[in-house]
Amino acid sequence: MTSRLPLRRLFSLSLLLFTLTAARAQTAEDFFHGGAMFYLSNNIPAAKAAVTNGLQRFPDDVKLKKLEELLNQQQQSQSQQQQQQQEQKQDEQKKDQEQKKPEPSPQDQKPQESKSDEKKPEEQKPMQAHAMTPEEAKQLLDAQKGEEQVLQFRPQEPKNRGKVLKDW
Repeated sequence: MTSRLPLRRLFSLSLLLFTLTAARAQTAEDFFHGGAMFYLSNNIPAAKAAVTNGLQRFPDDVKLKKLEELLNQQQQSQSQQQQQQQEQKQDEQKKDQEQKKPEPSPQDQKPQESKSDEKKPEEQKPMQAHAMTPEEAKQLLDAQKGEEQVLQFRPQEPKNRGKVLKDW
């Protein structure tokens, strides 16, 4: 009979602890706090789940409603940022594809393009960069050749002319 006494105490103690933990129901403040902690740690899905659970039990709680609005705004802004990033990637891919296409030679250009060059500077499209042909490079170097000046090196005069430097 003495061996059953510790078992009964252990059993009764465990029942007491269980009832205390079960009796402590979560309040709206607990759900709000949990959601806010997830939000601050940038875990938006977990924060949204905590707030949704809280609103199911406490649908009239103002703090939970405000936090849910904040989470919805955050989720929308994240989705907009993702869309913008996708659009930027697509734009970059289009630019890369355009740069890979060979540009038509001046002989292949149509007369319509020469008319577009006559437009006002406001309406002209900026020219895209392209690789220089050897002839264009030679013309550019020849044009700059006339403007070249030879740089002559003149050593600086020593400051102390009167002193004799001894070399021994």
